[in-house]
Amino acid sequence: MSEINERVSKKANLFGENTMNINPILKSEQNSKKRKAESDPLPRKRQRTMKKGFLSERRYNSSSKVLRTKIRYTGRKPRKNYPAQKNSSCDTSLDYGESNQSCSGSYEPTSPGYDPTFSGCFDHYVPDVRNTEPPYYVKQLASHADFANYDMGKLIGAGSFGEVIAATRKEDNKPVALKFVLKQSVKEFKELRGRNIPAEAYLQRQARHPNVIDTYQLIMTDEYYCYVMERPEVCKDLFDILQDRNNEHRPLTEKEAKRYFAQILEANIRCEEKGVLHRDIKPENILVDLRTDEAKLIDFGLASEVQKEPFTDFRGTNQYMPPEFMTSKQYDGCQATVWQMGILLVDMLSPVVPAFEHQRDALKMAPRVPQHLSPEVKNLISTLLNVEPENRPTLKQVLQHPWFAMTV
Repeated sequence: MSEINERVSKKANLFGENTMNINPILKSEQNSKKRKAESDPLPRKRQRTMKKGFLSERRYNSSSKVLRTKIRYTGRKPRKNYPAQKNSSCDTSLDYGESNQSCSGSYEPTSPGYDPTFSGCFDHYVPDVRNTEPPYYVKQLASHADFANYDMGKLIGAGSFGEVIAATRKEDNKPVALKFVLKQSVKEFKELRGRNIPAEAYLQRQARHPNVIDTYQLIMTDEYYCYVMERPEVCKDLFDILQDRNNEHRPLTEKEAKRYFAQILEANIRCEEKGVLHRDIKPENILVDLRTDEAKLIDFGLASEVQKEPFTDFRGTNQYMPPEFMTSKQYDGCQATVWQMGILLVDMLSPVVPAFEHQRDALKMAPRVPQHLSPEVKNLISTLLNVEPENRPTLKQVLQHPWFAMTV
């Protein structure tokens, strides 16, 4: 154990004492939690918090496909009937153009743990979903000039914010997703080419990276913003993968978790380099392309720009809240990202038993991790989840941890 700590300290020079401060999960606890998970395959749903409040819900339809609904508590109910759009062309659009970075397997991250020969094991995850027809207003928009280049498909997501439609770009048969967002729900804007656009679209575009879902175009109508985004043909979010693997009694191996973790780490490094903080890192916001086994960060709806001053409002999911915000009601965005990456890693390796049973447990006890994990990953978890934010490594320093150099 001392040899591991010595290797870590020499390589990154950032880990202090008690780096192996973890709370092992006993086998009896794993079994009891396992039984609970089998009876309730989706335990406690996680809340997404902002000033006005978000709640993410999952519900199952007859085909067992998880659907998401995000409800903003603003005193109004989501609209059920949508008026037809005016029979005029859309106000305007911004074409971002294609990314000059490859989003295929040819991209090689700088992580020491990246293995280009690693083959995915999720090929059998082919969604069997009865997608519903898009709402009436989307069908009306299909005849407008800015949407003429897209063949509209089925509805793949919905909420009070709007809808997400599967579509195909006619010129090259490229699968895309069209995310329609109500203009009245957008509160933050950024300037691009002399126009004010939603901060979500701007920040996601700034963070362009092979492990971030790309945005190709922004279309503005009378009532909606439409984000034209990358859509892997066969994909599944990491939360569903973890749940399915747990139900099959074969959770992710360290090698599998390392691959996805390294890719999301690279994505967040890119975000910070471009002055962007995602602020809601969790398995639900990670999409896995099941054909290439690549993980992609999605949903920049709560993202912000990096700032020198501490944040005084928490955006994100309560279970990922950094402990310093609980005590001081403020936190550094970059240090909070490291904390969220630590919680994410535990979720990937221990999907039934969380790092902390209650949020405030982080202030008084070490994270809980399964006993069978390697000493290296236990060391990394305790380092990421250091209750003192100034003692956490930077995202780039995390890449130097010996766990990424392990071949098993």
